[in-house]
Amino acid sequence: KGENVLLGPGSGDILTHAVRAFTSASKPLVTAWPSFENPRDTAKKIGSAVKEVALDDKLRIDINKMVEASKGAGLVFFCNPNNPTATVHGKSTVADMVKQIRAASPDTVILIDEAYHDYVTDPSYQTAMDLALSTPNVFVARTFSKAYGMAGLRAGYAIGHAPTIKALNAYRMPYGLGTL
Repeated sequence: KGENVLLGPGSGDILTHAVRAFTSASKPLVTAWPSFENPRDTAKKIGSAVKEVALDDKLRIDINKMVEASKGAGLVFFCNPNNPTATVHGKSTVADMVKQIRAASPDTVILIDEAYHDYVTDPSYQTAMDLALSTPNVFVARTFSKAYGMAGLRAGYAIGHAPTIKALNAYRMPYGLGTL
């Protein structure tokens, strides 16, 4: 439904809105490091606290550390596949992580960035769109700019529960998508 969708000029704009909407000095951003820097850099610019979680020895996001760091967080940024390491977690691992974070910190919002979704070849991987539509405070961000050769024509979107999308929409610039 329309209430479950937010459009933006690429997904980067949506990631910025998420940090602004859900983090503060007392509600930190939790992110793996290294990972896509936009959320971390935005949080630092606006004075939000940042908790960086180290990767495991296979350069994958350490799920246990991510869950532990999420307690009391405003936003968890989970890049799957992770940029820049190109490592990926399977559907069941992502679903279990979301369940654990929701149990440990029910008010924490979880952003699953699937910007490189179209390039995944790991058979255990599947999109988290169904999880975003069935679970409060979880949403997925994607971009058309990677797989479709549209880097000059930025177009992205987020899918999630209506209240989460509404909170993001409050930070969106009107007419954010350009015209050709």
